[in-house]
Amino acid sequence: MRIFQTAALVAVLLASLTLALAEETVESGATEAPPPKKWEFEARPYAWISGTFGSMTVKGNTVHLATTPSDVFHLLIHGNAFALAGYFALRYDQWSVFVDSDGGYLEETVRETIPTQLCTLTVQAKDKVKFATTDVGFGYRLGEWTLPNRERRVTLGVYAGMRYMHFGNKLNLGVGVVHGVQRAGEVKDVFDWADPMIGVQWTAPLFDAVSLDFRGDIGGFGVSSNLIWGLDGMVKVWVPWTPFSLHPYATAGYRVVAFDRGSSADNSNLQLRGPTAGVGFTF
Repeated sequence: MRIFQTAALVAVLLASLTLALAEETVESGATEAPPPKKWEFEARPYAWISGTFGSMTVKGNTVHLATTPSDVFHLLIHGNAFALAGYFALRYDQWSVFVDSDGGYLEETVRETIPTQLCTLTVQAKDKVKFATTDVGFGYRLGEWTLPNRERRVTLGVYAGMRYMHFGNKLNLGVGVVHGVQRAGEVKDVFDWADPMIGVQWTAPLFDAVSLDFRGDIGGFGVSSNLIWGLDGMVKVWVPWTPFSLHPYATAGYRVVAFDRGSSADNSNLQLRGPTAGVGFTF
């Protein structure tokens, strides 16, 4: 939660700074950028190397995950992980709709806690997770402002939508305690749920060819999860080449998706976070 509060504070400060610069530009009478197109489509396939932190209950077995992004990269190299992600948006004037989806699988070593009559044991187990996350949002642009000597504009908007989550767990374990619990074999479980969310998004041009994009949301509200939240920030570098009226760019950033389902049957409390990189275009 501390990461969310810090990132949210940084986002508010950056947004305030860019808005102040925009107001100063308007007062100084700087030349405004050309008006944006009425219709705009954006597509961005990207990679998200997300570490997994927290705990999840699979058929009564509580597993604890602490896989860093570097661990995930190592698993990718050895064929024990794979993922695909993509962002798509359609805008008309001040209105927009977007879909941000990723999915894949991950096979890793996890810690499992087993309560016994004498104590609680902590053992290692193999967990193969198939996952998918899809955000769908409907947005409205509150305003846009021109910065000095910048072709692109500062934009600020809000959105509302839902986040769908899918987790399929296959837990391989084997442990025995004398005169106590015996655990062995394979345990499977699948969880699917969706939660409402609300959020804010803004874009600020640092240079003509470089902009800073941010999206942050919060939700759950007890519908399926006690709380969900997400942050997605990136630096976008525009390529000075427009084939077939396309405007290509490359991105590098960081994304966090977290949820707390402590009151649900699967009793999950997870945070996915790590760097992102991708290429995209608008037209």
